[in-house]
Amino acid sequence: MKYIFLVICIIGLASNNMYSQTDLSGNGMKLDLSVDLASGFVWRGMALNTTPVVQPAITITAGKLSIGTWTSAPFSVSEYKELDFFATFQLTSFFSIGISDYYAYDLWNSSFFNLKKEETNHSLDFQLMYEGKGNFPLKAMASTIIGGSSDLKFKDGKMKRNFSTYLEVGYGNTSKHGFDWEVLAGMVLMKSEFYGISSASIINLGLGVSKTFEVTSTYSLPLSLILSINPTIETVFLTAAIALF
Repeated sequence: MKYIFLVICIIGLASNNMYSQTDLSGNGMKLDLSVDLASGFVWRGMALNTTPVVQPAITITAGKLSIGTWTSAPFSVSEYKELDFFATFQLTSFFSIGISDYYAYDLWNSSFFNLKKEETNHSLDFQLMYEGKGNFPLKAMASTIIGGSSDLKFKDGKMKRNFSTYLEVGYGNTSKHGFDWEVLAGMVLMKSEFYGISSASIINLGLGVSKTFEVTSTYSLPLSLILSINPTIETVFLTAAIALF
C-alpha cells in the first residue's frame, strides 16, 4: 500500500469544479485551477468542519487521464485539515474509475510519510463512477476504502481491513430560472469505523442548488448551497460555497 500512496502523492505534486483553465503547450494537456470558499466542510453526510474553509485545487488532464491535488484548509489552526491527491481515468463516455489519497493532518503531530498500516493518517479510496448524459443525467458511484489506519477491524486476533463501501446515486438538472440542482442519496453497506456506524446505514441525503452570478463583464461568481441530512446520526447541515475562480 505504501507504494500506491507514494505514486498518488508524486502524481499529485507533479500537477471538483474548476474555473480557470489553461492549455499547456498546445499539446492537448489542460491545467485547471480553482479556489473555493465554503462555510464548512461536509463530506458524505459527515461534518468535518463547521467553520469556514478555503479549498484550492489543481488538476492536469491529458486525454482520458486526470491527476491533481485538493485541500480543505480552515481559518483556525485547531480545526480539521485535509490534503488529497487523486487520479481518474475515463473508461467510456459514461464510466470512469478513480483513486484518492485522503490525508488528514494537524500541524504538529502527524507525519505525511508515515505509511504504517495502523498509524498512517492517509486513507486510500477506490471509486467506480457513472455519469449519465442527455435527458437522463443520473449519477452513481461505488467507493471502497482500500488503505489507511481509519478503516481497520479486529478479527481473528489481528487488525484487518474492513473495506468500507459507500454507494451514492444522484440526479440533477437545470431549472427554467437558470439554477442547477441535484438530489442525492448515499449509504454504507456494513459496520464501519471509518464512517462511524454500527451497521449498514443511509448516511447522506442531499439537495444542492447552484447559480452563477455575473459581477462584471469579465468576472462571474458561482454560488452553491447544499443541504445535507444524515438520518443515521440525525444531523442536518446547510453549507454555502463560492468559487472565487
